[in-house]
Amino acid sequence: MDIPPLQEHYLDKNSDTQRYAFFMFDKKRDRDIFDKNSKPSTLSKEELEDIERLINKEVEAYNSTTKGGKIIQPDKYYKQFIAVTNTKGEKEVWVNCSCSVMTEYWKTNISDVSDGGSCFFNLKINLTLRKVLHFGVNGMA
Repeated sequence: MDIPPLQEHYLDKNSDTQRYAFFMFDKKRDRDIFDKNSKPSTLSKEELEDIERLINKEVEAYNSTTKGGKIIQPDKYYKQFIAVTNTKGEKEVWVNCSCSVMTEYWKTNISDVSDGGSCFFNLKINLTLRKVLHFGVNGMA
């Protein structure tokens, strides 16, 4: 799988670059996330900041209503990003979040974890509309 090189313009100088991994859209792998006619895209520093704000807002809403485990410090989670331009010309991004990682595997392979509760969550965002389209937190075994 080809992974786009980490570009300086992707991250703020104060960002923890060790916690971000970027993946190119793959029609086969990502068929359950995006429309097959989507096109690969990239993310700017400003878009990453917007994503972090949208994640924080969604996590606050989740934490205020959940009776289970809360998501603590989502800015410290490891994040995998896939960005596309959809058929309407809007930018969408899928973000896979994990509170911890055991190996460097997560930097080159999309993590697919069952269970784990609030340590693992993902969301799909329409960046053009600044709208969260999906937010899911893993269940507990």
